[in-house]
Amino acid sequence: MSFNFDSTLDHRNNGSYRWNIPGCKGDVIGMGTADLDYFCAPSIRDRLTKLAQENCYNYRAKGDEYFAALIAWYKNRYSIDLTKEELSNVPSTVGAIRIALSTFSEKGRGIIVQTPLFRPIKWAIEGADLNVIENPMKIVDGHYEIDFEDFEKKIIENNVSIFLLVNPHNPTGRVFTRLELERLLDICYAHNVKIISDEVHSLILYESNKHIPILALGNKAEELSIQVVSLSKGYNIMSLPHAIVAIKNKRLQEEWMRQITAYSFGYATNVFALEAVTSILKGEADSWMRDLTSYLKENRDLAISFIKENELPLIPYKPEGSFLLWIDARGLNIGEKNLDKFFLENCSIHLDDGYETFGDEGKGFIRINYAVTRETLREALSRIRDALLK
Repeated sequence: MSFNFDSTLDHRNNGSYRWNIPGCKGDVIGMGTADLDYFCAPSIRDRLTKLAQENCYNYRAKGDEYFAALIAWYKNRYSIDLTKEELSNVPSTVGAIRIALSTFSEKGRGIIVQTPLFRPIKWAIEGADLNVIENPMKIVDGHYEIDFEDFEKKIIENNVSIFLLVNPHNPTGRVFTRLELERLLDICYAHNVKIISDEVHSLILYESNKHIPILALGNKAEELSIQVVSLSKGYNIMSLPHAIVAIKNKRLQEEWMRQITAYSFGYATNVFALEAVTSILKGEADSWMRDLTSYLKENRDLAISFIKENELPLIPYKPEGSFLLWIDARGLNIGEKNLDKFFLENCSIHLDDGYETFGDEGKGFIRINYAVTRETLREALSRIRDALLK
């Protein structure tokens, strides 16, 4: 492995949401918010350093290098042909979703989602004066699956205008297969339901799992879909927000551009974000990503093995992508809410409570971010074992 993921900054001192937890003891381990603890790829640092040395941050257009890299990235990775006119960006993925909801749905309509659902997405739906329609995922043989019958039934019964797809799914870690996505697409097409596809967790994939962007599904998808992706989750550039929106349907693209032009996102673009994103799109950080994925896979497998070998009353769901471990903690028999408080008080670990962060389908669950150093992960797992088996 060429890159060192065993060494990192002290994130308690840099304003980290995950590590800088007000009112907590200094030894609390931050395993909540979905970012990485690691240093970014050197290629990103090199580009940003060069830009910082200019010390002049005037209005700058997205140049030919950026668009050429972005178009090639979609073509080479996913065989998706896009033009400059079909691409745009806004500063955040949730922001892109929120604007798209208002742009492509009338108030009062239903927005269908698979649950458990990340609460900020729920807030985006409600903030647009739309109704959240839940399509709970099913646990089948230790694996989360889509309930297609319920999905179509809910669409018909609830005046649904948009399907808000999260793929890979947060928090379950599912990477949906082409067959699953095609079945969802066919149902949406039959009922004239547009698709907003949130694909921010698509860059870190394990084993043979393959991310299929919604626009890779052909003409039906192109007619219905608004595709949103960000490189932040995979490359740890959350403080350089840059959501990329791709829309093939010309009418939808015109409606979209009419809305975002009013925000002046295209004119006032963060040049540091552009440099970082361009570096990634051009493949300058590919070797770093390969090493990162290997390191995270080892962390994932270590955590799951530790839970099983120590016979802890927890059921982990093996993620197929990203770096978040979804765990059924109902076997602790301590209730189904405020589980984050239990782990904070008994283990000095700050993690995500399933109900608080993901709604009713998350009751009794927790989500752990294992994108930490191996030493930190081992310490966290030891604390959990000692608290649960004492």
